[in-house]
Amino acid sequence: MKNIARIVIALAVVSAGATFAVADKAPKCPTCKMELSAKKDKAHTVAVKIGKKTFYCCAGCKMKKK
Repeated sequence: MKNIARIVIALAVVSAGATFAVADKAPKCPTCKMELSAKKDKAHTVAVKIGKKTFYCCAGCKMKKK
């Protein structure tokens, strides 16, 4: 019985970890479809606010809605 309980707990922990991994995925730009970055760098210079968070898109993106 102890082994079964350990297996159930292990599966619950693995399942919870998989859920968090999916939730952390960055959104994509609605204009150029590039994945937005949480940090500004040379490749991601255009700031985009989504909710309360700021993400960064590529320098060439004009962020105009299609």
